[in-house]
Amino acid sequence: MTLAALLARKALLIVIITLLVATCSFWAVHLLPENLALQIAAARFSGAEPSQELADVVTQNYGLDRPIMVQYTEWLGKTLTLDFGASLVTGRDVAHDIAHHGINSLRTVFWGFIAGVGLAVPIGYVCGRFAGSPLDTGLTAFSAAVSTIPSFLVAIVMVQLFVVELGLSTLNGTSGWARLWVLILTIALAVSGALSRVVRAAVIDVRTQPYMQHALMRGVPEGQLFWRHGVKNTLRPMLNYLPVVFMFLIYDVIVIEIVFNYHGLGWALINAVKALDVPLMQGLVLALVLFYLCCTTLSDLLTWRIYRQRAA
Repeated sequence: MTLAALLARKALLIVIITLLVATCSFWAVHLLPENLALQIAAARFSGAEPSQELADVVTQNYGLDRPIMVQYTEWLGKTLTLDFGASLVTGRDVAHDIAHHGINSLRTVFWGFIAGVGLAVPIGYVCGRFAGSPLDTGLTAFSAAVSTIPSFLVAIVMVQLFVVELGLSTLNGTSGWARLWVLILTIALAVSGALSRVVRAAVIDVRTQPYMQHALMRGVPEGQLFWRHGVKNTLRPMLNYLPVVFMFLIYDVIVIEIVFNYHGLGWALINAVKALDVPLMQGLVLALVLFYLCCTTLSDLLTWRIYRQRAA
């Protein structure tokens, strides 16, 4: 498959999935059994007691009395142009809020992912290099524990240890390494657990390949042989697993941001759901889905590049 064909296929897939998610988010909100206008009124006019009069105002202002297909067509058209409307709670433009919170989340996700890979690769390599040893058993048990313990529990432990007990970090503010390093470390632990086991399995598989065994029999040092010829074969399973990592990373970020009270996309989504801020909630869902699709597309492109180099 050529690069152009791969990009066209991925672009079509992104468009289809985005339309499906946008449609599901619209109908999920508008098919609620409760009175949607009354719920929006409760969120929009939080200082007043929700009443039918306020619900009528909301119905008129937001056009909720129009046919549902007309509302859907108009909403979908605006969404495709990235016009998500204004937040029902703050009154600010939803796209502005998504950009503001998205920058915060991208900062932590980027460094958390880099740190997670930085932990997973050496741990997986050591475990695969010394498979069956006590060191392998201990590190594998640590990786299994980190990947199976819920993210919110890991985040709570990190807050209790580094913020409450040791005072090495803080939960105040949205930036600064004094605030972010514990959050990044928590994300890194969530990423590294399962990924290190994938690396371990790949290293064991590469070390048992005939070309590796033949080279070792000829006296080539294993370390030199692995880094010169075995790294690419180890990277492929890891790259194939990255979409799964990104999927769980989105969930982990949402949970971890809530625990750390960090104003990112996850924190904004949970608060939008609580307040029934429909425009912000729908915009954030689409933003998270697009983030996942872009990350998986990048992973597929890297995998395609490696396989093409090997075929050449």
